[in-house]
Amino acid sequence: MILETLSLAIISLIVLFILTKMMGYRQITQLSMYDYIIGITIGSIASEMVVLDNFNDMIRPLTGMIVYTLFTVAFSLLSRTSLTLRHFIEGNPITLYQNNQIQSQALKKAKMDVNELLMQLRVAGYFDLTQIDEVILETNGNVSIFPKTKYRPTIVDDLSIQPQIEKPLISLVINGQLLKNQLRFIHQDEKWLLSQLKVQGYHHYSELLLVLCDNNNQITVYPNN
Repeated sequence: MILETLSLAIISLIVLFILTKMMGYRQITQLSMYDYIIGITIGSIASEMVVLDNFNDMIRPLTGMIVYTLFTVAFSLLSRTSLTLRHFIEGNPITLYQNNQIQSQALKKAKMDVNELLMQLRVAGYFDLTQIDEVILETNGNVSIFPKTKYRPTIVDDLSIQPQIEKPLISLVINGQLLKNQLRFIHQDEKWLLSQLKVQGYHHYSELLLVLCDNNNQITVYPNN
């Protein structure tokens, strides 16, 4: 009995993994309401497979998972070619605030109230409605906020300066382990790293939790406390 339960659990995990791969990579915040519900349904069916009495009962839930997945993939492919179908499945963005006016009918359509709208704005860092030009509720549930021109964040082009090109920091040591491939990537060797660490008072990798290197070969050391 235990062996059969373990086998069913492993099979359901494998099937769920394969079906998830078929449906593609998208974050939770990128899912439409339809995708979200389908995902929950498939996961629920997969969990029920674990408590089946025998392997013969596995066909029905397995078929259900495959059918849900195929429909999701088919709808995804069709929505790419048909804008009308895409709007039917995923809906349309809703303008909640525009021209210094809260769109009360749009709020009702979005099943939101004013308090929830204000909360979303505060989370995004906006506490004054007069600074906002437009607020749109996207089909995945996220709120897009367009500030008025004079309140928008400053960008580099506004300052007439030439910014230095930034590159990601390179990890050279993690949890006391030297990453030799990373050293070779920045065209340095272990002798160079040890000399840099010695300047900062460290002699062994085991003392270090993390060592980062920027594009100017300047290292930042985080000791293992």
